[in-house]
Amino acid sequence: MSIHTTASPPVPSTNPEPCLALPTSSLILDVFRGRPADVHPALAVPLGAATQMVVHHGDQWAAEMVSRDAAADDHVVAAAKRTIDVLNGLRVNLIGQIDSWVEGVVHVGEEVPLHTETVGSVIDRLAIAWVRWKRLDSNDRRESLVVAPSPALRQLTELAAAYDNLVLDVHEGRRRLPNWRSLKSYRERR
Repeated sequence: MSIHTTASPPVPSTNPEPCLALPTSSLILDVFRGRPADVHPALAVPLGAATQMVVHHGDQWAAEMVSRDAAADDHVVAAAKRTIDVLNGLRVNLIGQIDSWVEGVVHVGEEVPLHTETVGSVIDRLAIAWVRWKRLDSNDRRESLVVAPSPALRQLTELAAAYDNLVLDVHEGRRRLPNWRSLKSYRERR
């Protein structure tokens, strides 16, 4: 797979036919870009959650930077860590929304091999990869006049292609999705 630009992640050239029930990576990347997609209303849940995920991961990136600032005092770092916990709780809820939606639209037999992650988890990883690429790409452009494909863009592109392959495998009945829920609560009393 070749990457020719850092302006926007390319849609994988081997993009499979979409599963009617699951959004493709190109739709997900479009909502990350802030482009309103003209899609079937049935995809409102996963694409809406994906939109919120990318915002939360952007906020979390900023809070992580504050928490690692050597000049920040303990109160600032503690506040940043509490913000990170709140954002992680929201993220877990968004993953759960997607996974609950998937349970209602995807039905594959128990005899089919299990995939290692839920769709919500993979979309969450796409959101993380998107934010990482956007943050690192903007830093790379400021620091250098030579713009080569970044490792962050390569990771995003490969993850998008892997997601589309998963969608195709589920659609064709070669893979089933786990029915898991998060075991960690970010609202636990300590």
